[in-house]
Amino acid sequence: MKGLKIVVEVVLCLMIAIVLVGLVQQFFLAPVAVVGSSMEDTISSSGDKVFVQKKFFSVDRGDVVVFYRTDDEDNVTTENPGNRITFSDFFNSLPFINKIPHSSEETAAAKEYVCVIKRVIGVAGDKIEIRAEGIRAYLYRNGEKVESDFPMYVKGAFSGDPRRGVTPNTWEVGEGELFVLGDNRDISYDSEEYGCIKKSQLMGKVVLAKIRGEYKRNL
Repeated sequence: MKGLKIVVEVVLCLMIAIVLVGLVQQFFLAPVAVVGSSMEDTISSSGDKVFVQKKFFSVDRGDVVVFYRTDDEDNVTTENPGNRITFSDFFNSLPFINKIPHSSEETAAAKEYVCVIKRVIGVAGDKIEIRAEGIRAYLYRNGEKVESDFPMYVKGAFSGDPRRGVTPNTWEVGEGELFVLGDNRDISYDSEEYGCIKKSQLMGKVVLAKIRGEYKRNL
């Protein structure tokens, strides 16, 4: 009888621990497996993982964020789709990996949205420009070239080139908005195409990443 009591207590402790881990992942710190090459070479899709802070965070230029994107502007509301937690979402989080799907797939949190990882380039009040200089394009923020940014290729600059390239343009980031780009600029589908995103679309900010087997805080 004493042995059975010990077994029951151990099982209960394990169940409580699993539930607590699930709650932490749903509401505070979630591991996310990266799929796609838009953030290479910073983050690759070959087993790299990021950890997303979902509550009590601030966002600034240079931060890497995970958010929910929709191709239908009518679907963008002030409610973060990541907060639509169901029992299915909760139990699916228990294996400790939430997968970022390809853009052709759907998320469990909200079927009309796609889960995406990008870097914040502009915040409220910023003017973002992509300027063409020959066959290359450069990123400018508030009239100043972002020197740390590598050059991109202008879309259609030369026939038959496999790179998608970018289109020179200008954007003004409004209140409650962010301008985001993938680090792999020539192939990334980002704010260059769909414009600024709303902060309400954020799942959270990446605070830690496991890249090629090593943990890194600064991306």
